[in-house]
Amino acid sequence: MKTKEIAEICEAIDFSTLSPDVVEMAKRCLLDFLGAAIAGYSAKSALIAVKAAEYLGKEGECTVIGSSTPMSPLGAAYANGTLGSALDIDDGHRGAVGHPGVMVFPAALAVGEMSHTSGKDFISAVIAGYELAIRCGMVMNSNHDKRFYGSGGWAVFGTAAAAARLLGLSGKKMQNAITIGEVYGPTAQCGKSIAWGAMTKESIGWGVVTGVFSALLAQEGFTGPEEILLDRLDYAVNPDDVFADFGEKYQILNIYFKQYPSCRWSHAPISAALRIKEKYRPDFREIKKIRVETFKKALTLNHKIPESTEAAQYSIPFTVANAFVNGAVGPGEVSEHNLQNPWVKQLIKKIELVHGEDLEPLFPSVRPARVILEMANGASFSEEVRLMPGDPEIPLTWQDLTQKFAHITHPFLDKESRKKIPEMVFSMEHLKDIQRLTRLLRFEANITY
Repeated sequence: MKTKEIAEICEAIDFSTLSPDVVEMAKRCLLDFLGAAIAGYSAKSALIAVKAAEYLGKEGECTVIGSSTPMSPLGAAYANGTLGSALDIDDGHRGAVGHPGVMVFPAALAVGEMSHTSGKDFISAVIAGYELAIRCGMVMNSNHDKRFYGSGGWAVFGTAAAAARLLGLSGKKMQNAITIGEVYGPTAQCGKSIAWGAMTKESIGWGVVTGVFSALLAQEGFTGPEEILLDRLDYAVNPDDVFADFGEKYQILNIYFKQYPSCRWSHAPISAALRIKEKYRPDFREIKKIRVETFKKALTLNHKIPESTEAAQYSIPFTVANAFVNGAVGPGEVSEHNLQNPWVKQLIKKIELVHGEDLEPLFPSVRPARVILEMANGASFSEEVRLMPGDPEIPLTWQDLTQKFAHITHPFLDKESRKKIPEMVFSMEHLKDIQRLTRLLRFEANITY
């Protein structure tokens, strides 16, 4: 499919023709993103990002979530993108191998607020952004063993498209916004962030800035190349096949939602550990050995003693140890004050992370793992997890996501706001101006570190 056609479809996606399930999913994704961004203040990277975002423009009318002081569109886009990814508890797509929402929503909120867009137009732009971003991720990460692109590298396409929609761009300007986004987009070498537990993660904050700025450039007449995704030798699929049903079938329906603030590849081991703890009630002080079998790429999540919350999020040993010691893996468990938990550190030494060869063929369709626990008295317990609540096959309901929102935002939001924000998102299509929502997001987060 030519980029001109892709741009035309991004323009044509309209609320009036969207099915109720697609609209409902967009609202679920929005609520999930807002919760992730507010909870992001649990990480030091949040305060750094919000402060540094001022260099992208202090003056403006765009909301930084958790701050009473608005910024420029680029400043707000960077801050909110980094906030939303700070805890790694944001939505994702298995085929794209990453996170579209934390890229698309910060851009749409910044430009939509600046443009006084309606709720219906906001939803339409967001869905166009998700659909383009996900398909670009499915193409670019189709050969992920050879080249793995972080979310900032592929979701920038959809980020630019969503911003362009809300700026009212069409025709060649819409096309230019998308192609500029590809050329200017970050290389998103997230493997380095995983290896070092770095705040850079998947280049999400900068990817959002790139998407918004690409649309602003296109608005002023700046041009990009004619086509996107021309590096076909790097891909294991034909882009035309991936885009064959673009605008007809909606990949947003295949989004997953997270239960734990960590890389998705660690969720099956965490779930298996929690199942063992719930079923058999093992005393973690009497554990002799824990063997975690999983697919090859997940073996990179092996920070034994993480020194930052980011490294903790990329550590299967750390999160599994917390599951057995604390019976939970939430924002508190990956926060810096918990990194020195002596029981967790002691149990990590007993965890072995190995390649489960029988599980490998299942990836990336699912992210499987098997946990085998050996006790000092000779008892042995095991659990295997392939699918979890939050996966498209076991979707979270609106009530589930509302409860997640309330739980992870509790330290930063008062009770009334924890009720009002989900209610506003639920009726998003009735808003004449999304500033009614963004004004609820202007508050001073209670930062305790």
